[in-house]
Amino acid sequence: MSQVVSLHPWKRPQHLDSANNQLLIDGVNAIDLVERYGSPLFVYSAAKLRDNARDILNNFRRVHGRTRVCFASKACANLAVLKLFKDCGLDLEVNSGGEFYKAQLAGFAPAQMVFNGVAKQVGELREVIGAGIKAINVDSLSELARILAVAGELGRQARVSLRIIPEIQGGAAAGWQTGTSTSKFGMTAAEQVEAIELILAQPGALKLVGVHAHIGTQITDIGVYQAEANFLIDYVRQVAERLPYPLEHVNLGGGFPKNYSSAEENFASVAPHYCANYRTEIDFARLAEHLIKPMAQALGEQIELIVEPGRSMVSDGAILLSRIEAHKERQGRPVFYLDAGYSVLFDLYNGWYFHMLNASRADDHDTRHCRMAGPLCDSSDTYYDIEGEGAVADLIAEEPRLAEHRAVLERVLVHQPNLRELPAATAMGDVIALLDVGAYALEMMSQYCGRQSAAAVLVDLRQGSRLIRRRGEYRDLLAHDLD
Repeated sequence: MSQVVSLHPWKRPQHLDSANNQLLIDGVNAIDLVERYGSPLFVYSAAKLRDNARDILNNFRRVHGRTRVCFASKACANLAVLKLFKDCGLDLEVNSGGEFYKAQLAGFAPAQMVFNGVAKQVGELREVIGAGIKAINVDSLSELARILAVAGELGRQARVSLRIIPEIQGGAAAGWQTGTSTSKFGMTAAEQVEAIELILAQPGALKLVGVHAHIGTQITDIGVYQAEANFLIDYVRQVAERLPYPLEHVNLGGGFPKNYSSAEENFASVAPHYCANYRTEIDFARLAEHLIKPMAQALGEQIELIVEPGRSMVSDGAILLSRIEAHKERQGRPVFYLDAGYSVLFDLYNGWYFHMLNASRADDHDTRHCRMAGPLCDSSDTYYDIEGEGAVADLIAEEPRLAEHRAVLERVLVHQPNLRELPAATAMGDVIALLDVGAYALEMMSQYCGRQSAAAVLVDLRQGSRLIRRRGEYRDLLAHDLD
């Protein structure tokens, strides 16, 4: 089965356009950026990031003024991005001592941060409790005991929020589903009863300031968020009855979805199940009505609602520019090899799809189908799901009767469309643009195969472009080695 997402339309008003057949990003020529800064290159849009911050704040605070948006810094902890979001009025969610360190360098006060994670270390807890962080989202009873010990050692009261398992399934992939007891996250209701008893018995060292739930990421069914709201409304009321003081906040987590193509019609030529992962009708306005508003109406205007969006704040805020370095013909189709593989864009390894266009031939409408691959010495370094395709072939070889169910197997096992539509004139040296790469990419880059990490620039409609992350160098390969 050949699955191809349509190349056109890809333009986005006030963000992606073309001139002289070349891609413009916020009015800046993509080819000029590669000539100046090299390839591969991440291009972050200051205007798009600001728009996203304004969008979520305006919509959520429209229905509940006491909403705090804590950007999940694991999605992009680049200092320039963190400072931009701080200037926009966002707060922060951190997941480690390292993220806490970078957040403070970016200008965030500890009282603007919440601390997540499943295995917080003693040293990290000393840092955040000593600094007076807004809340520690407690993931287990063992962690709560550790927090108690550290707080006692420091003579400080730790502000904690208990992460509950709502038993709600949601997320585009199994590894992104965090709201059930089959995941590694959170505490059961019974465990939370024990946790609350411990907190109330140690008022000098512990204070329960909130409850926390996170149900997954890239959730494209609005009903899942409605179920989360209903669950938390009931649960918060139960917890509040047990406390001698008011609960300060409810943390709803994040996981809000974004689109991975410019228009819905891009997906008209592929099997419908791909849309469940890569297309969504959910935006911040709908989330405000179906998640924030019910919580506010049920729990009152005094309760603070916290959200922790990551992907939805930055994914569509960056483009990856990558040059074609080699070309082959296989099974009658071209295969183009880029200078960026999964060491630069790790989600490729997980079979994730990113829409792609030729920045050097942006307006060409004469197209052909091809395959794209990366430069690494690894068969999985491809812009198609080679692992899923191989699993289907292996199952049919093992049991030939499964051939009549090939479509079902591909729907379950093959996670992205297997071909790309690009201009027919695409050739070596062309610059390919991958859209919506702003989430997680900078944080997950590696030096595998001795490849230097990509540089990143920020383009601003008022200030042009500036480097926000330097390109890796050979000497960086030795940064941690001892002989």
